[in-house]
Amino acid sequence: MNLADLSIKRPVFVTSIVIVLLAVGFLSLTKMSVDLFPNVTFPVVMVQTPWPGAGPEEVETLVSRPLEDQISTVSGIKTLSSTNTEGVSTVVAEFTLGTDIKDAEQQIRARVSTAKRVLPEDIQEPVIRRIDPADQPILIVALTSELPPAELFELADKTLRPRLEQVSQVGLVSVIGGREREIHVDLDRAKLNRYELSASGVAARVGAAGQNVPAGKIDEAQKELSFRTLGQFPNVGAINNVVVSFFGNDVPVKVSDVGTVVDTVKDEASRATVNGKKSILVSVYRQSGANTIAVADAVKKRLGDINKEFAALKVDGQVSVVRDGAQPIRANVADVEESILIGIVLTILVVYFFLGSGRSTFITGLALPNSLLGAFFLMSLAGFSINLMSLLALSLAVGLLIDDAIVVRENIYRHAEMGKSAIRAASEGTKEVLLAVIATTGAVIAVFGPVGFLSGVVGQFFKEFALTVCFAMVISLFDAVTMAPMLSAYFAGAHGHSVGRSKWMIGRFWQATMGRVLKSFDRFQTRLENGYAWILTKMTAHWFGPAITIGAAILIFLASLGAATKIPKTFLPASDTGEFSVSLDAEPGTSIEGMNETAEKVDAIIRSNKEVVRTVMIVGSSQTGEANKATFFVA
Repeated sequence: MNLADLSIKRPVFVTSIVIVLLAVGFLSLTKMSVDLFPNVTFPVVMVQTPWPGAGPEEVETLVSRPLEDQISTVSGIKTLSSTNTEGVSTVVAEFTLGTDIKDAEQQIRARVSTAKRVLPEDIQEPVIRRIDPADQPILIVALTSELPPAELFELADKTLRPRLEQVSQVGLVSVIGGREREIHVDLDRAKLNRYELSASGVAARVGAAGQNVPAGKIDEAQKELSFRTLGQFPNVGAINNVVVSFFGNDVPVKVSDVGTVVDTVKDEASRATVNGKKSILVSVYRQSGANTIAVADAVKKRLGDINKEFAALKVDGQVSVVRDGAQPIRANVADVEESILIGIVLTILVVYFFLGSGRSTFITGLALPNSLLGAFFLMSLAGFSINLMSLLALSLAVGLLIDDAIVVRENIYRHAEMGKSAIRAASEGTKEVLLAVIATTGAVIAVFGPVGFLSGVVGQFFKEFALTVCFAMVISLFDAVTMAPMLSAYFAGAHGHSVGRSKWMIGRFWQATMGRVLKSFDRFQTRLENGYAWILTKMTAHWFGPAITIGAAILIFLASLGAATKIPKTFLPASDTGEFSVSLDAEPGTSIEGMNETAEKVDAIIRSNKEVVRTVMIVGSSQTGEANKATFFVA
């Protein structure tokens, strides 16, 4: 017994399977992550080592070369290169496509740790990370306030950042701009010489005096007592009383005797402004594999709560989203979803006009939701996400999904016109075209299936595209050999295309309106068929007919090849998200004040355009210490 006979004889069983498939497919759709592109892994690991104040030659000789010597021993490296600028060493290792990039990253971390013993002591901690297109902030939040710099930074770092890190599936929150509080002890060189002290000695004494140190414990019969010495300074003034030495072995020398304690802020490493107003930026990153849109919405909701708390506590601060990385994803997903819906509506209309029956249209049109939701279930099992490529695959497949059901339904109707019962017509009509339907679906899978197994980065992009088409076609085949014959047997009747006189007012209205449209379309289709038959007759009546046909086909083929050479070629089409970025580099050695002065002029020029809604300017880099760079995000 084949699937068609099983669906006819066991309609409740088959219907239950389809309902379960639809339910699971809908749940899979709601649970799948949403992103712009599929999860693509680039086999590249970057090691960035800041060394403030060093020149490019020193960076190359003392940092990059020792790192390259160690990293080059990692297996699977395709190319190894380094870029050396003032104060920053960047070593990039590209691996072969078959390399496990996570394992390679761990090996590089181990090699960098080994190389630290030969690197300069005053370098900053090397930053090791994989090149990941998804490793971009999904949101950039601006904190604006009139608070002093130290208090503003503390509000961002101690209040705002922890609150955002608590949001589900947020992976990292980093603070850009602002100046952290820092206590300086300004020493007097003459006083140091008088007391025969060194700056490093004073620093060591102050550092040791400001620590809480465990002093031990005492065990008693029923309890245990722990002791510790409290050295942490209760306030800034307490640092003045720290004894740093004894002059002449009996006169204590305090910090206030050799210098002055100043409550100030750290040197500025980066500066951020929003529309020319000084701000602190907070970048929010999602966890790997998380739903970008869901995380962005959750963070925005938390920001609304934070603003309400600030207002209730009368805190001088306002947080707002200045760059939403999820917005292009929303726009692209909405655009493709709209295309899919339009395709579904137009497909059903075309089927209705050609079949001329609402019941037949319902039977064949049911293949669309069944196939699409069933495809989401298989996509979820395969670990796919809802992205531009997978949605494009579904939009392309909309026109293919209904083909099998139409073939089955039309052949069943042909058998019904022979006078057979509905059940017999459904069984025999499906069996007759079963192999043809399987062959049609198999041909589509044979085209798209191999694309899903391409190697390289391009293969990673097109894997979800190709396999999503295959998943949808498999479900459409299942629908064509189960639901279509079952509904034809019990729902369409013996003559599904016939339209009788309806008893109801709405039925008579529909027949008076759409019935006339269908008859007009049927007459138009008949004229097309007659015209096509006439052309075929004329073209086959004489010897030159086939020659003209073949010649025209060859000319069209050659013209197509010539046109293909003129079409621009690119991996992805140009897109307009309403945003762009501007990068500005000054000569090495430029201070952050000098860079900020230049960047403000550029920012003013950008904001002078009336189309610009918002500009976000970042001067310098707190990670690499490069003050001669600026970045602008323009909306």
